[in-house]
Amino acid sequence: MTAADFTNLHLQYKSEQAEGEVPAAIEHDFADGRMVDHYYVTPSPAFWADEGIQGLGTVSGILFLQQPEGAPWKILVHEPGMIKEVIFEMPDAEFRQMLTDNGVILPGEPGFVPPQQS
Repeated sequence: MTAADFTNLHLQYKSEQAEGEVPAAIEHDFADGRMVDHYYVTPSPAFWADEGIQGLGTVSGILFLQQPEGAPWKILVHEPGMIKEVIFEMPDAEFRQMLTDNGVILPGEPGFVPPQQS
């Protein structure tokens, strides 16, 4: 999977899930520890065409999981029962490109502006 396989990445906070979007979480390190943030993301046709994804039947969520020391990120794709999953790897540079392409700065990282509370 590459950065081009995931578009329309945006925070779930005060957002509604649009057609074609899948709930996603990003678990990442930052200066003060580790954080999990919830997003919606639109996977590409190539994602849906993958044999492993088709074997799940339905996708209920995607987890982007940062690995230590710059190792490739794990992308865990779950079906509703969370009994089966498909795992991909994405190099850190590709993951960061996906964030940049979607205008996303992770909480805890320089430049992040928290959403406004109402």
